[in-house]
Amino acid sequence: MNPLAESNATRGARRRARTRAAILDAAERTFTDVGYRGARMEDVAAGADVAVGSIYSHFGNKDGLYLALVERAVELFSRYMQQAYQPQWSPLEQVVACGDAYLRFHLEHPGAFRFLAFDDAAADAAIDPAQQARVAAALDGLIDEFSAKIQEAIDAGEARPLDARLTGRFLWGAWNGTVALGLRRDGLALTETEIHDALQQARDIVNAGLCAPAARDTAGTPRAALRTTRSPELDA
Repeated sequence: MNPLAESNATRGARRRARTRAAILDAAERTFTDVGYRGARMEDVAAGADVAVGSIYSHFGNKDGLYLALVERAVELFSRYMQQAYQPQWSPLEQVVACGDAYLRFHLEHPGAFRFLAFDDAAADAAIDPAQQARVAAALDGLIDEFSAKIQEAIDAGEARPLDARLTGRFLWGAWNGTVALGLRRDGLALTETEIHDALQQARDIVNAGLCAPAARDTAGTPRAALRTTRSPELDA
């Protein structure tokens, strides 16, 4: 390929990537605001400032667009979780920092929670079983990595001797359950501020509950600090 053709191909690939990202951003907002059934491709196109045909060119149809959002949510969630695994932090600090990373992920990408769980797809949506299995496997890997960090804290004498696998899944379920309260329309509903405060308060509870006696100071306070994570976009 000559340099001019290669340059044109590179620019074309970058332009296509930007268009794809703009469509996904607009689709995430649309699906979050009106749900899977209520989302119209015309609204997504308007939000992305592209022609409707461009959406079909990139994603095939509405189901393909939804599945692309699911895939992106998993990848993005992984990047947020990695922000908690700072090597200069102790294992228990990394475990508790995961709660902050999950909260940051939810606050900065509120629609992604639904995509991870396939919760907002219509019953007749053409969810590819193979892709759903890949997403489930990816999430299992993330939770297993989190559980391994709990086990590391146990082995280091920072955390009490618990079942790391069950503890990891309990905490994952607790975080999901708290965020899901923001979707309710009854007395159990929480505002975004309340979700933030609840999950931050929970970090202190988890730190105190997991911490081994030998890892506390003379007043009984855990030595592990409550670390704050960064948005992965800041390190991109």
